[in-house]
Amino acid sequence: MRMIWASSLVVAVTVCVLAASGVAAAHDHGDAHVDTIGYCDGEARAASLRADEARLVARLGHLTTLRGPADLAALAALGYAVPLHMLASFEGIGTSFARPDAIMDQQVRSGNPGALMYRPNPDLAHDGDPYRPAFPYELAGWGHGVMYTPGEFPTSTDLCVAQEDWFVHEQGVHSVLDWEFTPQPPAEHHRGETAGEMLPLPMVAPGPAHGRFWDIHVWRDPAGGTPALSILTPFHHIPGISEDNSAFFFPEPAPPR
Repeated sequence: MRMIWASSLVVAVTVCVLAASGVAAAHDHGDAHVDTIGYCDGEARAASLRADEARLVARLGHLTTLRGPADLAALAALGYAVPLHMLASFEGIGTSFARPDAIMDQQVRSGNPGALMYRPNPDLAHDGDPYRPAFPYELAGWGHGVMYTPGEFPTSTDLCVAQEDWFVHEQGVHSVLDWEFTPQPPAEHHRGETAGEMLPLPMVAPGPAHGRFWDIHVWRDPAGGTPALSILTPFHHIPGISEDNSAFFFPEPAPPR
């Protein structure tokens, strides 16, 4: 069974990455946009997060719950074709699926995140095994991001959050040996000083690599309230591999001269 899951997931990743440009062209947002870009707080921020959730839930439909391999295939057909850590869940984050075309995003789009985070069945969650499923998976949150440029925060025509909400996903490698993430920070005087590299080399392990990117994680409130922004979910426990969260950081200010 482990080999069947390994083969099917790896094939799905390979096929869908090759089809990334077609996936990107197939989606039409279709929502009205605000005319100005804003970094905001208070009720405007809350309303924007609620709209972000509503658009995404409408887009996913029944795929807010993944009940078996057919739902994984349907999620891939919708664009979320890359299981970033296969089926391994990380504590406080869950099991993540990304759009392969998200690396090309220039702006953040409400309802069109780059990655989805699902909470595995806590009664079936396994200790970091990336090939053993724990259905059903429930949508817990999602991530928006664009490539990192120091001091230049992401913009959006229809998502309004505060500048301090944004953190950085470090560059590094997703090792195919265990599908965990190994950060590879660039040489710099203070963290976040440089943009890093698109493909960080040399790789410390075999596997897909990516550069730094701006990131926000939006988490669903199980009670139906306004979604929350934080690196890890502030709501119910998500079981999985425990990490030191060195993959995420808030840029440090330049030291005084």
